[in-house]
Amino acid sequence: MSVTLEQVGALLELIAPISFAEEWDNSGFNVNLHNTDISGIMICLDVLPETIEEAAEKGCNLIISHHPLLFRATKKIDSESYEGKCVQMLAERRISLYCAHTSMDSAPGGINTWLADQFALANRCYIQNGLVERFYEVAVHTPRGHAETVRRAMTSAGAGRLGKYAECTFNIDGKGTFRPEHDASPYIGQAGRLETADEIRISSICSENDLQKVLRAVRKVHPYEMPAISVLKTDEPQRINSGLGIVGDMPSPLPAGEVLDKLKAALQTDSVRVAGNLKKKIRRLGVCGGAAGDFAELARKKGAELFITGEIKHNEYAARNDIILVEAGHFDTEKCFCRLYAQGLQKRLDDVNYNIAIYVTNLRRPYVNY
Repeated sequence: MSVTLEQVGALLELIAPISFAEEWDNSGFNVNLHNTDISGIMICLDVLPETIEEAAEKGCNLIISHHPLLFRATKKIDSESYEGKCVQMLAERRISLYCAHTSMDSAPGGINTWLADQFALANRCYIQNGLVERFYEVAVHTPRGHAETVRRAMTSAGAGRLGKYAECTFNIDGKGTFRPEHDASPYIGQAGRLETADEIRISSICSENDLQKVLRAVRKVHPYEMPAISVLKTDEPQRINSGLGIVGDMPSPLPAGEVLDKLKAALQTDSVRVAGNLKKKIRRLGVCGGAAGDFAELARKKGAELFITGEIKHNEYAARNDIILVEAGHFDTEKCFCRLYAQGLQKRLDDVNYNIAIYVTNLRRPYVNY
C-alpha cells in the first residue's frame, strides 16, 4: 500500500505539532514535493550534502531534520551557498524535507524531556511555557427529564475533565420562563403564552480544543428549538501543553561535580564547560538543549541551582547570578533527537500499519573537537 507525503505529514504532527514551535522558528516542511509516495525516511540532526546523498542511496525521499535548512528569510537560491546547494540536491533527487526544531524541543517527550529524564527530575515545570490551552465554562438550561441525556453528551464530548477526574459537572434546579412567538415550534408550551418549566442548569469545564465539539453535542440532544447555552472563558484551570527547558528536583542532593559526571555519561562525552562551585550540593536542576544560555536567569528564578545547556555566550557567564552554568555542547545536548524521533515515528507508523523504512543517518558527529 502506497503512503503519501501528506499522510506521513499528518503523523509528524502527532509527534511534535508545529503549533509547539516558537514564532521565530521555521519548523515544518522546508521543501515539500507534493503528491509523492514515500519510499523511505532518513532522520538527521542537520541537513548536509552528505546526508542527502546517503538518503538517496538508501531509497529515501523524505528527510526529517532537527535544525531547519531554511532558517532565516531567504531572498534567493544560490547553488554555491550551503542552503542553495542542499535545496538543489533535494529537488534533483525528489526528496522532501521536514524540520522539527523548537517543536521537538518543546514537545512532551522531546529533547528537553529526555535531558530531564537523565537525572530523574521530579516536580517539573517548563522554564518558558509554550502552548497554553485555556478552559471554558459551558452552562446549559434543560428540562429536568432531559438532564441526564444532556449531561452525558457534554461529558462524552470532552467536558468535565479536571486533572485525574472525569464527568465533573455542577447542577442547579430552577424555573425557566419563556414566551414562544407565533412562528416558533416550542418543545413545550403554546405560542403567545408565557410558560414556566422545571429546568436544571448544568455547567462544566471544557478545554479550548473541545469547546466546539461540546457545543455541537449539546445542541444535538437538547429538546429545545433554541437551547440557552452560555460560554465563559476562565482564568483557571489552564493546561500547559508545551514549553522550552525544564526545571525539576533531583532525587537526592548531589555535589555539582557528581551531576556533571552523570551528564557526561548520559551524553557520552569527555568534557563540558562549567562556571561555579563544583562542591555545591544541587537540589534543583535546569536543562535546555541547544543554545539557551539566555534561559539561565529564568531557570534560577524557578529554583534551579545548576543549569545545563548546549551553548552559553560570554556575557551570559558574566551575569550568571550565583547559578552554576554548564555548557555541554549544542551537538551533544541535541543528538538524542535522531533516536527519539525515529522511535516516535515508528510507533505512529505501526499504529496505522504504514510499512515505511526509517533510517537514522550515519553522519552523527560533532563539528568541532577538543
